[in-house]
Amino acid sequence: MIISKLIHYFSNVTLKDRILIKTHKNFYKLYFYKKENFFRKISNNNIGSHRILADRNGLKWYCKLTRKNTKSIIKKFLKKRKYTFLDTFKIDGVQIKSWNSLEKNYSFLIKILNHYIKYFPKKKKTRIHGDLTFDNIFFKKNKIFIIDWEFFESKKNYYGYDLAYLILSSLCIPYIAKKKISSKDEKLFLIFWKKLLRKNINREIIYNPFSFFEKNIKKDRFLKVNFNLSKFKFFPFLVNLKYKKRINKLIKNNI
Repeated sequence: MIISKLIHYFSNVTLKDRILIKTHKNFYKLYFYKKENFFRKISNNNIGSHRILADRNGLKWYCKLTRKNTKSIIKKFLKKRKYTFLDTFKIDGVQIKSWNSLEKNYSFLIKILNHYIKYFPKKKKTRIHGDLTFDNIFFKKNKIFIIDWEFFESKKNYYGYDLAYLILSSLCIPYIAKKKISSKDEKLFLIFWKKLLRKNINREIIYNPFSFFEKNIKKDRFLKVNFNLSKFKFFPFLVNLKYKKRINKLIKNNI
């Protein structure tokens, strides 16, 4: 009852136009308002509220990096004790399926690589998205926008963390979905991995990516909480040992 009154008080939207979107153990609800064309994340518990607050802070940080007007992305934000909601305008663009083959997603990986190099701080350690896959990226011609910064409150990490995570996911998520991968995709993966090496990405990420990501996720206080809730939030834990060894061998023999 309290939440209903707060929604009515702080918003002019018509609830009849509201569509509930399924999410996986996020401890908040996600709605899309068709008429007003925006999304709302809403929670009345500490975990969900913390993630929504992190998302807001991450979006503001990312907008500043990319010189985008925050008001064109964030419509409204409210935090009142445990009750929190974040309204964001619908992003103009398309999302690429993360389970597509790397070959099919190749041109989009090139775009996001260039986007990262252009905008993200070239410091030894920087803020991270924490879970960057194609599910979190919108493309419109040469423009890119990254969404879902719910892990933004995790600790700073090495430059290239998100980029390496995305490239590795581009090989692994299709494998998880289809239980096989082509030799062409593995060759394309190595091309991208060599690019990371030339950009002086941390060598532990380059040579032991699964060990690095799994260790960092479990050690980071904020990421660990979300991992304990559901390991399905992080793809490295879903890749079987046999394929992890194959990728590590590919890297060792070719990088």
